[in-house]
Amino acid sequence: MTLTGLPRRRLLALPVGIGLLAVQAGCGFALRGAADLPYKVYFVSAAPSSVLGGDLRRSIRANGATTTELRKDAQARLDVLADLTESEISAFSTSGRPREYLLRLRVRWRLRDEAERDLIPESELVMRRTVTVLDTQGIVNAGQEVLLNRDMRNDAVQQILRRLSTMKPPA
Repeated sequence: MTLTGLPRRRLLALPVGIGLLAVQAGCGFALRGAADLPYKVYFVSAAPSSVLGGDLRRSIRANGATTTELRKDAQARLDVLADLTESEISAFSTSGRPREYLLRLRVRWRLRDEAERDLIPESELVMRRTVTVLDTQGIVNAGQEVLLNRDMRNDAVQQILRRLSTMKPPA
């Protein structure tokens, strides 16, 4: 025991702990929170069957903005011009069976304001995932492909929202 009544280890650990907290606070680390979207009402123009369009609408609402079904009520229009999922064989085994598949998601999009001016010009995101299969199967497990496609779609939505949050509306 020391003079203050605390064991020596505790007395030595206290400055170390305070030092670590100070370093963490000073490095700029912060958890990624909600995106600060520049507009409060968005119209998301996507094909009715587009899962990505629905994911974008949900994510916009989750970040404090709203979406509308009427173009005239929106401050900005997010156009999903293309949403394509592709799959191709990228490697073969020695027996000639597929060994790896490359899954790809291509998303073309743009952001326009009420006056139809391009705020973010047409942009393309390409997500890629590689799937390795067993030589005996030669095909991709359907559940695995669905999960990877969902992961790519979520990644694309997050990238679009990050891009929207960095955009400054024209004065």
